[in-house]
Amino acid sequence: MAKDDLFVAIKNSVVRIRKTDGSEMWRATLPRRASQLVTLAVEPDALYASAGGELYRIDPDSGTIIWTSELPKLGRGTVLIAATPDESPS
Repeated sequence: MAKDDLFVAIKNSVVRIRKTDGSEMWRATLPRRASQLVTLAVEPDALYASAGGELYRIDPDSGTIIWTSELPKLGRGTVLIAATPDESPS
């Protein structure tokens, strides 16, 4: 995953933007359309997004949705995601 890119979550979409020039690298539209709020967590090799009570793992290089979890029995509320800290040596 390029360190000079930014991930933006808005209106059921996740967009990868190049920081150096603002160009769009890819755009992933999340299937759950009931929510405008999208939250993100970024890890070195993974990107997680949530919308409308569902959780998605997205390939950060291509924008492909790898899997979806409907988070059964939890409703359709806002999901906040916490990524694990990078513990690799510097």
